[in-house]
Amino acid sequence: MLAQQIGQLIKSQRLAVHLTQADLAQRAAVSRTTLSRLESGKAPNVQADVLDRLLASLQIQPRIESSASPSQARLQARQEQNARLQQQREHHLRLMLTLLSEPAGAPTRIERARAMVDLWRRNRTCSEYFIERWQTLLDLPVPQLVQAMLDLGEWEDALFQNTPWSWAWNSNP
Repeated sequence: MLAQQIGQLIKSQRLAVHLTQADLAQRAAVSRTTLSRLESGKAPNVQADVLDRLLASLQIQPRIESSASPSQARLQARQEQNARLQQQREHHLRLMLTLLSEPAGAPTRIERARAMVDLWRRNRTCSEYFIERWQTLLDLPVPQLVQAMLDLGEWEDALFQNTPWSWAWNSNP
């Protein structure tokens, strides 16, 4: 793919300076056949020194830009994702406080979350890992459930994205 892009660049620059393939090949000390194959995209394996000579003959100074630095769009997407994850954590924290502060309503809320997990299982809409993990958490007594949800470990973000509590963010049970 890179050779094709360089071949197109060489061809467009060669035509811009009004050189024939034979003229450029002679200047760069490469065969006209190699140049022709490169320009047509049929030379996937071209030696670096051949490319260097062709580019130098056309006074092209290639510049390789590092893809290691993320683009502005990627940075923004990453910030938006982090904001969504933070919002999920806050939703779950408020839910945990509600479960502890309103013990009479906790069983209803937990049953509704269990129904969501059962729906995931029936419809196979969620990974078995998440189904089993949430089922295990929902089987705990409320204080242990809250404690476990405070420290879900390395899977916290994933579990909060696949949460059986999402109904609670927009409604009252």
